[in-house]
Amino acid sequence: MDIFDMVNEKSCSTSLTAEDKEDCLRKLADLAAKSITDVSRETILNSLIERENMVSTGLEDGIAIPHARVKGMNDFIIGIAVSKKGIDFKSMDGNKSHIFFIMLGPEENAEKHLKIMAQIMRVAKNRNAFREMLAAPNSAVLKEAFLLHIRGSEVEVKEKKKGKEKLLIIVLYEHRFFEDIINIFLERGIKGAAVFDVRGMRNILSGIPLFSDFIDFLKERSDVGQTIMTVIDEKEIAPLVEEIEEVMGDLDTHSGAMIFALDISFTKGSLEVL
Repeated sequence: MDIFDMVNEKSCSTSLTAEDKEDCLRKLADLAAKSITDVSRETILNSLIERENMVSTGLEDGIAIPHARVKGMNDFIIGIAVSKKGIDFKSMDGNKSHIFFIMLGPEENAEKHLKIMAQIMRVAKNRNAFREMLAAPNSAVLKEAFLLHIRGSEVEVKEKKKGKEKLLIIVLYEHRFFEDIINIFLERGIKGAAVFDVRGMRNILSGIPLFSDFIDFLKERSDVGQTIMTVIDEKEIAPLVEEIEEVMGDLDTHSGAMIFALDISFTKGSLEVL
């Protein structure tokens, strides 16, 4: 299914108002129901509330992505609502939410849910897209502003023929890019990875008297990071690195991160948990 077909102008609004989070969810359910014929508005609302009770989908920087897997739905829909005044949606940073992406779909096919969510997240974190959607004068312009920033329209989950696989390792000391990289993994259909904490040389140097005087010089750079490890088809490495560099910049001139791929002589089992 093409993601362009999931966004219905009838479920987009540039004039969302609500007294509180509960009222907001009711109005978002009303908005979503305009594009859905196979389940009731009450089912949509109950699904959204159930999901919100797990953990708030109010993110940082004015963004909220209320979503749910809804029993009885056959297709995916995306709605977008803008509140210029902002609504207290119990966001992660405590600030009001201004742009709401509603994503609803069938109970099954969790992988497809994740790929769609990853595309929405990419647009949501794009500040140019945020400003364009916030300034949209009507639902048609709002829809177009969102779709303009979608990377690729095809979200069908297809079996890929496996080629030669590599062990891909990413060592990252700048935590602010961690979520972006995981989001790219989801967009590209990478369903399993191992993530573990690492420490750099500063922690070692601090315990050696000869070098401890240099620690103040290095203090602005964190020596705590993450290592992400996954198995990937070697043909996927170049486009994956290209996308990561779009976020982080040229890694050859950007310290604090490194990507390398190793040959694999033997594998058994899977890192996939999705």
